Amino acid sequence: MRAVATELGGRPGQRLCAKLRLHGRRTALLAQLVAPPVPARAPRILGIDEFAFRKGRTYGTVLVDVENSRPVGVLPNRETGSVADWLQEHPGAEIVCRDRLMAFTKAIRQAAPDAREVADRWHLLQNLSTAVEKTCRRHRGCLRRPATTDAGPPPAAPAIPLLDRVRQRHRDVTELAAGLSLSAIGRRLQLDRKTVRRYRHSDLEDLLASARDRGAGLLDPFTDYVQHRFQAGCTSSMQLYRELIGLGYAGGYHVVNRYVITIRKGTAVPAQAVTPSPRTITSWIMRPQETLRPSESAQLEAVRNACPEITAACDLAWEFTDMARHRQGHQLRDWIQKAEVSGPEAIGVFAGSVRQDLPAVTAGLTPPYSSGAVEGHVNRIKTIKRQMYSRASFTLLRARILLQP
Repeated sequence: MRAVATELGGRPGQRLCAKLRLHGRRTALLAQLVAPPVPARAPRILGIDEFAFRKGRTYGTVLVDVENSRPVGVLPNRETGSVADWLQEHPGAEIVCRDRLMAFTKAIRQAAPDAREVADRWHLLQNLSTAVEKTCRRHRGCLRRPATTDAGPPPAAPAIPLLDRVRQRHRDVTELAAGLSLSAIGRRLQLDRKTVRRYRHSDLEDLLASARDRGAGLLDPFTDYVQHRFQAGCTSSMQLYRELIGLGYAGGYHVVNRYVITIRKGTAVPAQAVTPSPRTITSWIMRPQETLRPSESAQLEAVRNACPEITAACDLAWEFTDMARHRQGHQLRDWIQKAEVSGPEAIGVFAGSVRQDLPAVTAGLTPPYSSGAVEGHVNRIKTIKRQMYSRASFTLLRARILLQP
């Protein structure tokens, strides 16, 4: 019964007991779940990571013996004080594998100053990927070239009302963020909470670039067709919209209508070559080059030829990923200096954050230790949470995490 309760919990365990002809009521099964005692000393190699009770709101902390891949502690939050108290009560950690959350860094330096910190390589590559994608998004305009070499009218200015609205929203959200929650800001500005969060946590330049892409990106593959049909005498925006829907257009009518208006005024943007999205370009850059298909390699080379900033970000990303895969942490200082001096802005910001955490990042790129075992337990915790439907107490969740192997 204890094994059934540990693996399945209350109600699922009760259903299994009924099939096995065991007398196992839900409450009796849950009564079997008592967390084992925590060892007095921490393991020699300790892994620390956070997990979400409610994503974006409340988090807990799991502590894992990396060598044996077993959890040794679960905390109800991810605050510096709680982690520091646990480390003081359980001394003995010589190496601590962690992600780049500043709360964990402060706790380790406060309660276990002699321990060697190791930053997780996966999180480092994830942060680098974010910086590369930001660079690709900011410089995507370099990739938008006319599909033909014929001289055409000058490009029309972006949709000014849309960009002005983005600037105004960003300004309003920034001003209200000091004293109000996301939900309160959303109610005041009549915006969805997720929209408020995006405006609060994104740079204005990224929001403007996204707005430009959103305004015209869906129509780009069809602008040549629209111009041809307009010259043939079909000047109705609604008729052109219906025809584009049949061709696979997924945007709205107002985008087509605005473009037809620019054709009437003679300021229409020439048909643009279809360009890969910033996320797609980032995936090509971050993957090992030998895994790319020939077509992907050719498109990446075209992107590099079109934009020097993306080329610089690509070269720096390749150097960093080589350091991570071949554990060449001794080259990190030279890479940081190169990125801060000649790299794009987003890559320079990433390099600056690495410099602030230099010993841990160098250790993460050098020895074989990592937070892989910890991430596996975080995924297991997600499964346990879903089985419990987020209705059980922290005490029960902690017991199931520590009891399961």
